[in-house]
Amino acid sequence: MVESIIERRPVTGITLMVQHDAAGWQLTGLFPEAGPPQGAVQCRLVRDGGDAKIYQWQGLPLRLQPDQGDDYIYNLTSPSPMLFVICKTGEKGQPIPLRVTADQDDCVAAVEVDEVVFRAPMPRPIIDWIREYVEAHWEPGPRKHKRKGGDGRQRKQGS
Repeated sequence: MVESIIERRPVTGITLMVQHDAAGWQLTGLFPEAGPPQGAVQCRLVRDGGDAKIYQWQGLPLRLQPDQGDDYIYNLTSPSPMLFVICKTGEKGQPIPLRVTADQDDCVAAVEVDEVVFRAPMPRPIIDWIREYVEAHWEPGPRKHKRKGGDGRQRKQGS
């Protein structure tokens, strides 16, 4: 499980995977939770400072799938491993977190259906947890070999 904190401020910049009317929302923190899952995702207002409101969402799922090992390795070996918070847009334009993912393909699919995606640096405990998961469950698929010689185009027989 993962906990995220989303803060509402006057718009000075938005860090999203895609430009989206996010009404000034930005992800300001993402932390691993300790202990077993507590059930449903919960939201609470942490601070109401006029222009800025900070909400804390707890219990967001981060589920790993054995068939996404390549995607996790790609993320973990990047210069800055990231987690992505996938949100739907609420009635008042506010982001409502649905899940957290380490899979960039999942993130792209969410953007394609107009969900809002925030990104945050992956905390070290989650990097270690995903690395252990990949080592235990992932099996590399067959490697694709390039043909030597040639320009990459297939030739028709007889030409």
